[in-house]
Amino acid sequence: MEVKLKNIAHIQFGYYAQPSKSGSIKYLQAKHFKDLGQLVGNNDAFLEDDEKTNSNLLEEGDVLFAAKGFRFFAALYKAEFGKAVASSIFFIIKPNPQKIIPGYLVSVLNLPKNLLHFQQSGAGSSIPSIRKNELLDFTFNLIPIAQQHKIVALQELYIKDLELTENLIKKKQLLFQTALSKIIK
Repeated sequence: MEVKLKNIAHIQFGYYAQPSKSGSIKYLQAKHFKDLGQLVGNNDAFLEDDEKTNSNLLEEGDVLFAAKGFRFFAALYKAEFGKAVASSIFFIIKPNPQKIIPGYLVSVLNLPKNLLHFQQSGAGSSIPSIRKNELLDFTFNLIPIAQQHKIVALQELYIKDLELTENLIKKKQLLFQTALSKIIK
């Protein structure tokens, strides 16, 4: 069933603030994520814990969509990341859990054909950006919840496979460099 994003989710803008190296709340920026939305471990941007920051805290299941710049992607916020606020580079999508699983929405938004759609929509300015209405009007195929769960499980396995492959490549590089260093000495 074809559905518009505005019919299954609420969308709001991320929070604009000047981060610092200290603070108790993570300030998530695009540089803190890989292309498929996995959070990179080192966070170097923080905000102070105050009323304004607390009113912008992310909640479990929020979908972050990087909609400014040259790299569009979606990421799923999980409570295990700790207290965090999304920067203004992101739209925060709050999906209706009765209609769509947040992880499925992330998978859909990160499909190459959909990222290309957003890149073409954002073209024409010096820094590409997606307007909120373009995101609200984004249309995609909404499959039954049971199938959404299968897609999310498949996506998680794929990301785990990529992480294992990256680790294997690093170990092979280290092994090669160690062997080469021993031969050359």
